[in-house]
Parts: sequence; C-alpha cells; structure tokens
Amino acid sequence: MDELAKAPVLAQCAACRSPFAEQINERMRRGAPDTQISQWLKDNDAYISRITLGMHKREHLTDEFQTAKKKAVAAFKKQQGTIKAKGDLAQLVRDQVIRMVDDGFLMPTLAEGLRAQEMIDRRVEKSADRELSVTLAGILGGGPVINMIEMEAEEITDGKDASLDA
Repeated sequence: MDELAKAPVLAQCAACRSPFAEQINERMRRGAPDTQISQWLKDNDAYISRITLGMHKREHLTDEFQTAKKKAVAAFKKQQGTIKAKGDLAQLVRDQVIRMVDDGFLMPTLAEGLRAQEMIDRRVEKSADRELSVTLAGILGGGPVINMIEMEAEEITDGKDASLDA
C-alpha cells in the first residue's frame, strides 16, 4: 500500500504530471537551478513555480520514491492486464474494488460505502420503475402482459412463452 500511495500517478505534483517531467528531472539531476527550470517551462507554456520544483526535487527525485514509483507502475500494469470489461461496468467496478479491499490495497471510507449503496438502491428503483412502466403500457395498450426480468421481456400468452428483446 505504501508504494501505491507514493506513486506520482496518485500524487498531486505538477512536475510529475507535466509533459516535460523527464526533461525537468534530467535538468535537476544535472544541477540546474529551480528558477532556470521554471523560466524554461514558462517559455514553453508549461509554467511551474520554483517552489513547486524545489518540493518535487526534495520529495520525488529520491531513490526511495523512484523505487516506489517503479513498483506502483508495475502493479498498475498488472491490474490493467487482469481487468476484463465484459458485461456490466458497475459489476466490473464492484468486483475490482472487492478484490482490492480483500488484498489490502484499498480502504474505502464510510462516505464512499454510503454513496455506493445509494447508487445500488437507485438502480433497483429504476429497474422497478421500468417494469411497472412496461406492465402499465401492456395493460393500457390492450396487449399481453409482459414480465420484465433483468431488462429481458417475456410475453405470457395462453400457455406459450415467447421471448422479446427489450
């Protein structure tokens, strides 16, 4: 967890997120002053203050941070390789979050849990509303009664079932 928390992809560092990040780091390693680097970035329409650059140098150009960065990037690439986007995106996210919580990589807050439950409840309510709308439309239209299960319609006739696409 520590490696992921220190990863630049999760940090709010302007220098790490800059399109010139490699050039910034190289100039710092050669000993260029922060003010000079800041001016160079300003000339390239990518201004970063000398204070931010100094903080980046002290916190992110350390061997410890670079090692953590490499581990985090490797973990991120591994996660990308294992995520398969089949079916419902909400279920995919739910399953991925459950795996990350079980592995100790993620600790959701109470607020996040409540928001997730609210989204699940809203989804159930919408499903019930759709089912009611289809049933009412069938009744008002004089057509057959249709049962909706997971957005797949099934027409109920005199003993014969014919599937319909919703």
